[in-house]
Amino acid sequence: MFTIAEALVLLATDKEKGTQVSGADSIEYGITGAILSELTLMERVELQEDKMVVVDRTPTEIPYFETVLDEVEKAKKPQQVDYWVDRLPFKMHNIKKEIIQSLVEKRVLKEESKKFLFVFNWKHHPEADGRAEEEIRNRLQRIVFEDETPDPLAGILLNLIKICNLTAEVFGEDKKETVEKRIEKIAAESEYDVAISKSIEEMEAAIMIATTTAISMTVINSAMPPNN
Repeated sequence: MFTIAEALVLLATDKEKGTQVSGADSIEYGITGAILSELTLMERVELQEDKMVVVDRTPTEIPYFETVLDEVEKAKKPQQVDYWVDRLPFKMHNIKKEIIQSLVEKRVLKEESKKFLFVFNWKHHPEADGRAEEEIRNRLQRIVFEDETPDPLAGILLNLIKICNLTAEVFGEDKKETVEKRIEKIAAESEYDVAISKSIEEMEAAIMIATTTAISMTVINSAMPPNN
């Protein structure tokens, strides 16, 4: 069993190189949305007067869930969703390490070290067992192309794949447009509790804005002439 964040990281990791695939530059925002959405579904956090608050501090036994809950709980005052979507990606180095460690412990990824410039150790995480990712991809294929009913976790994962510009990576470049239209339809038909639905919609809207801004800045920076 995988969390949304684990599935997203796995899909965004090159199987052989064990590094992040190209085009996944905004994955930090996607991971943030995955964790906040799942904590919402678990009824550990909720919106109160449009501010995110922790409502259940029972241990989740998932390290990166605890990390995010700690961040939200120790804030001086409750903050809106877009605050956390902007803030948590700056904490993502440790959060992502915890997610990858979880996948290593589940024997889906393995950790390997290489020397960089013969001095620095560089860790990467190729697949140890490809069956897990294949099962996730097959499930998503059935949902998109065979009208299999998605559970809330799969529905959120699909939307984050689209938001994070991973549709072509997961489904193929030739199917990108068709898949994204189908994902929009699935999202529109998703049924959650009213409060949970509002929280997830706000998270996805904030992530969409953040990722669009990040991608735009990347394009602008790459188009600028180098300094002499």
